[in-house]
Amino acid sequence: MPRYRAVMDTNVLYAGLRSREGASFQLLRLLRAGQWTLLLSNTVATEYEEILLREATVLGITQEETSKLLDDLCVLAERWHMSGLWQPLLLDPDDEAFAHLACESEADYLVTHNQRHYEPMRQREIRVVTPKTFLETIRAGT
Repeated sequence: MPRYRAVMDTNVLYAGLRSREGASFQLLRLLRAGQWTLLLSNTVATEYEEILLREATVLGITQEETSKLLDDLCVLAERWHMSGLWQPLLLDPDDEAFAHLACESEADYLVTHNQRHYEPMRQREIRVVTPKTFLETIRAGT
């Protein structure tokens, strides 16, 4: 069974923590089970931290739990040190860190709820998919 390497947009992490229903939560569960590899850069980890701290009350997590979760993601992830060589592709500058990581790491997938934000990535041969599609891909082993 192939082990896919993917960049996970912040909205997928948030959705997976917000509800135990749905594909985003299942992807987090499968990540912990070692069924796919999260690609992570310092910039993306910082984006995760910013969102988790800002939404901690909604998510019902403490600052300590946020730190533990981020530590766990770092342990599970394949870490990337990004080059400074990047020409912005996207309309939303907040999405650039994910696009940069996906391209430089040669990710198999970029998983997001906002596929249209990443439309230019398709020209780079990065498969931009929803959590549901990525979950189906992992389960099918294709």
